[in-house]
Amino acid sequence: MSVRKLTARLLTALILLGGLTSVDAQEYAPVVDPFAFDPDFHWFEPVTDMDLADLKPDKRAHDGWFATYDRLNLYGSRPELAEAGINETKLDSGWGHRYEIGYMLPGKDNGWLFNWTRNRVGAFFSVRQERLNRFNGDQVIGGGGGGGVTAPPFGTIVREEEGNNFGYNFRFYDVSDTENLIGYDSYELNKTWRMEPYHYGGILEPMVGFRWMRLKDTNSFQDYQSSLENPPLVDPTGNFTDLEQLTTNSAITRNDMLGGQLGFRYLKFRERFTFSSDFRVFFGGNYQSSKSQVATELTAYDGAGDGAAVTGIFNTATKPIYSRNEEFYVGFDVRGELGYQLTRLITLRAGFQVIDIGRGVWRGGDGIVIAGGDNDQDYVMLGGTFGINLNH
Repeated sequence: MSVRKLTARLLTALILLGGLTSVDAQEYAPVVDPFAFDPDFHWFEPVTDMDLADLKPDKRAHDGWFATYDRLNLYGSRPELAEAGINETKLDSGWGHRYEIGYMLPGKDNGWLFNWTRNRVGAFFSVRQERLNRFNGDQVIGGGGGGGVTAPPFGTIVREEEGNNFGYNFRFYDVSDTENLIGYDSYELNKTWRMEPYHYGGILEPMVGFRWMRLKDTNSFQDYQSSLENPPLVDPTGNFTDLEQLTTNSAITRNDMLGGQLGFRYLKFRERFTFSSDFRVFFGGNYQSSKSQVATELTAYDGAGDGAAVTGIFNTATKPIYSRNEEFYVGFDVRGELGYQLTRLITLRAGFQVIDIGRGVWRGGDGIVIAGGDNDQDYVMLGGTFGINLNH
């Protein structure tokens, strides 16, 4: 076949195909419309009680992707230290966050759940100690001390020796001893299953997973001395006469806890309300380490009165001392929540949570530079939560 005949036949076929398409254009739509994208993220769409009453419990439970956020106010227990007069039974307030992201396979009744929980507890005993050059002009930076001067731009470094403390019109140290200073982080990855709803609509979701918890405990005390005390602080070099020194003895202890967990989640729906409870038992190995050190800040002045100039600042620290240990830990995590469905995909909720690491926690350090604590302690957190649930 010649090239001329082949070209003529191809043109004829294209003309006939174009004619058929124009005739049937009103009856047929394109196979794929790239602009017809409807992810169904109608989070603020109103929902009525009748809409919820028509949904079965398994239809109201999480399906596909979902996420939750909760603000935590968990009180933490104090460390057990080798020091007299410590109130080990007291709980101190802490604040934190809890994030969850999950995916329940549609029609499969199983999925995955990731959880990140963070909580920080801080309690101190502090005594305010005025510096030797207590007053340094009229400089007031910030708004905490009765001044009217605007704070410096973000990123500006304000050296304390060049002026008064931030937000005040005088200079001071807050000489502090820690009573309960600890940070908690937990990362979980769980495989979940959804059981058939019970007769009264309750749903049980068993789970098995991996849990990594990190605890950072800080135990420290500070001591202040000056050349005005009796006996006075004396410079061993003899170059300065007006001196003050802040000494910080500290022990920072880290607990890296790796292991597994077993648990379940129970859900019950009633009109706009959702009752939920979680229970998990975790266990594993705790890989502990502690760092002990003494740091000093020595400041020299050309006098011992208001506005005296700083003639030298000397910061020193001893060589850190490290200790290690390993322990077995076990504990449980339980929480209960009541949610109110605000819109089609948004639920507000509030509840409580208790996290009890029953054994295997090291707090207080090794006792080399400060009164230490045992390697096998417990740590309890309990309090209230408030958050939001997004379900798609």
